[in-house]
Amino acid sequence: MKLTFTYGNDVVVLPTAVAEHLEKATKKDLRVLFALAAEPMARIDLAEACRLVGARLTMGEREVEASLSFWRGTGVLAADDEGEAPPAVQAVATPAVAPKVIADKGLPSYSTEELAGVLERRAELAALVDECQRIFGKIFNAGEVSVIAGLADYLGLDGEYILLLLSHCVRMEKKSLRYLEKTAISLHDDGILDARSLEERLHRIETMATATGKIRTMFGLSSRALTAKEKGYIENWVCGMQYDDEVLKMAYEITVDAIGKASIPYANSILERWNAAGYRTAEEVQNAIADYRRQKSNGSSFDVDDFFEAAIRRTYGE
Repeated sequence: MKLTFTYGNDVVVLPTAVAEHLEKATKKDLRVLFALAAEPMARIDLAEACRLVGARLTMGEREVEASLSFWRGTGVLAADDEGEAPPAVQAVATPAVAPKVIADKGLPSYSTEELAGVLERRAELAALVDECQRIFGKIFNAGEVSVIAGLADYLGLDGEYILLLLSHCVRMEKKSLRYLEKTAISLHDDGILDARSLEERLHRIETMATATGKIRTMFGLSSRALTAKEKGYIENWVCGMQYDDEVLKMAYEITVDAIGKASIPYANSILERWNAAGYRTAEEVQNAIADYRRQKSNGSSFDVDDFFEAAIRRTYGE
């Protein structure tokens, strides 16, 4: 027996990445995701789509927005900022035009009475705290609730921003409200104040974290700390030149064959030359090497620096 879907006139298509987050997604999150995927208005007016989805699912708009923020935090969804921000996000927002630098003193410490006053004055924070607890998978104590309140009430960060940052902490396995506070303050002081800018910065941070782990293993760096120069090289490889693992591995192998050891500066010199020559993929590099070999067989020289030519020759047996 086999299963056949009856599609009818319309089809809902979801990214395969959804399956990676099923364990943390609630029934509500899944219902909202499917409903938004099937709602044509989501591609035109997100706020109106959230209202329609909420009515269809008999859910409040803030509940819909909380689930939307969860999926944005996973990277499954991205929203265009051209229209108005969704209502639930606007409700918690108090944007700061000229942000104050607060790294030295941190967030205010609320007493029980002060915290109760903030939550009473800004009723939206209760729903935000509930969603934060769900993402972290724990019930917050008063001090932890105080951190969330401080991010919204003192820093002026909106609910979507806070949920995106919280989801990032979970992905980085840093499930600590103090880590969240420290990171939020650092980003705030750097001028990262809206969800779009935050998404871009977090993507860069997470890409670097993943790539750095792989490169450390590749170059046999064990547990020693990277130097500032090495960090700069790696960031340029991954975020600047945007080379993938395969290209980095080719540069590593050429480096070891050329000088007998792993060397990040030497590999960097190779990658910079590939980048300057316009090579972006492993296939383009391999084609360039094949051209070099053909040129050498005809007695012509390859247009690279002497050391790079020697590295290619060592690696490919010329």
